[in-house]
Amino acid sequence: MVCVQNMYGIGVRPEYDEFVRHCGEQGIAFVPFYAIAAAGRETGATAPESEEVLAVAAAHGATPAQVRIAWTLHQGPHLLAIPGTGDPAHLTANVAAGALRLTPEELALLDRVHRNTGA
Repeated sequence: MVCVQNMYGIGVRPEYDEFVRHCGEQGIAFVPFYAIAAAGRETGATAPESEEVLAVAAAHGATPAQVRIAWTLHQGPHLLAIPGTGDPAHLTANVAAGALRLTPEELALLDRVHRNTGA
């Protein structure tokens, strides 16, 4: 079974966290769109990025978008992020985000940003 949600990521719909966890417990894949976009960025990731996401990105030599994808993937093996792109360079960066290993401290920091929907 697959549940497709149109928006979920750092700072986007934290009220869905329990539902997302429940999907994993039931073996249901959760497929969020807009994993790169933060709250209010439905039309694209053009708003200023949070300092926390920028700090984690700098620590890994990664982009904020890669950190956002990695955080989404770290929510469980049942999450199948679809960042979408029409640019081959972005596609390469998106795939590389899957190899990004966030520390427990970084995950806790990003979780706090996630719960603050102004991210």
